[in-house]
Amino acid sequence: MKVIKSILAGIGVLAALLCALIIWSAVNPNITNTLSSLVTGNGLPDKEKEAAQEDNPAADEYEWEEPTGEPFEAETESGENDAEDADGAFDAEDETSGDTDETADSAGDDYSYNTVPSGTGNDSGPVRGTNGYEAPSELAIKVPEAVNGKAGYQPITEKSEALPDAEGGEYTSTLGYGETGDGLFFDANLYPYYHMIDQKGQHIYRQIYANATVMNAAFVPIEAVPVSEIKNVVMAVYNDHPELFWLNTVFTCKYDQNKICAELALEFNMTKEELAAASTEFYNITNNLLTQVEHLGTPYEKERRLHDILIGQIDYEKGADKNQSAYSALVTGKSVCAGYARAYQYLMQRLGITCYYCTGFAGTDHAWNIVALDDGFYNVDLTWDDTPGGEYDYFNKTDSDYADTHVRRDLSVNLPKCEGERYRNL
Repeated sequence: MKVIKSILAGIGVLAALLCALIIWSAVNPNITNTLSSLVTGNGLPDKEKEAAQEDNPAADEYEWEEPTGEPFEAETESGENDAEDADGAFDAEDETSGDTDETADSAGDDYSYNTVPSGTGNDSGPVRGTNGYEAPSELAIKVPEAVNGKAGYQPITEKSEALPDAEGGEYTSTLGYGETGDGLFFDANLYPYYHMIDQKGQHIYRQIYANATVMNAAFVPIEAVPVSEIKNVVMAVYNDHPELFWLNTVFTCKYDQNKICAELALEFNMTKEELAAASTEFYNITNNLLTQVEHLGTPYEKERRLHDILIGQIDYEKGADKNQSAYSALVTGKSVCAGYARAYQYLMQRLGITCYYCTGFAGTDHAWNIVALDDGFYNVDLTWDDTPGGEYDYFNKTDSDYADTHVRRDLSVNLPKCEGERYRNL
């Protein structure tokens, strides 16, 4: 009986409390919201949540703003958009070539060749090529009396001309691309200089080669490159291809207001009409020489025999006509170091023996060859070997042997190191 009375008393207390709560909620509505939020688990009530957001602005949801459609412009002090102009100078040419800027960049756009400008020493620090060659000091070079003055190489020379500013935009040339050279392939073992330049440079290299082959002298570069970089491309073509014996070492680059090469002009040492007869004579003579060598058994035997034939047939003559070409050495028999080296390069290539044209400094501008045999590479200087009693003084020598007489320059520093021993001093 007492238990029942206790239960009824408890129910009465709860009823009284419930009535009090109803009356309190009517007086203060916020209590209802608070209780509702706590029961449903929805966190803070709206007004308290708003107060918390005011205290912590980072908690606000980020809202993306639609772009205005106005391009960003990097203005100079004059207010002109130089960045847009610079990009625009490349866009049209990139579409023509099919090469993207990303591809070109991955190949190294800055033309890093570790070169020493022609006619300057390298004593500001050692010059290292991409294949490990380290150029000795030019100040330490000593030319032996027996070969003093036997040089004559003419470095690739650029004539740069600024074009008049175009009205209302960039300069537009009336020339076309000429031959594009698309589809040509140049093996790294025979044509190393092609592989020393980036993809844009290689595209222009192919174009230059194709136009030079048909003696088309002037054309628009198929890629947009700065005037400061075109010389290495022309040099690469010239150094790789002694068969282009009508191509001179001088060219002209006309550049626009953005310093981009807009027109390229090659120079030839003969006309198209003269070339037909000259080519017949050149190939008849070279074919006859090759028959005297090609039957020999080993590359070394062919290399040495060809070396002997050429120094017996060529006379060093500083003022010889076309003396930077293989033609002067092989057809007229009179040339300078460039002609000796170009003739040897061409004939060795015809024999399938790797032979490079190497240029540098030997008291003055000089050219010689680098030859690959089965145990490595060797330096060969036919011009300096063309002396009585000194026929093999500079034949199949290492870089160490040449360190006090020859220093590579320009792109030639990237040719392989000469460290062969088996055929040295034979």
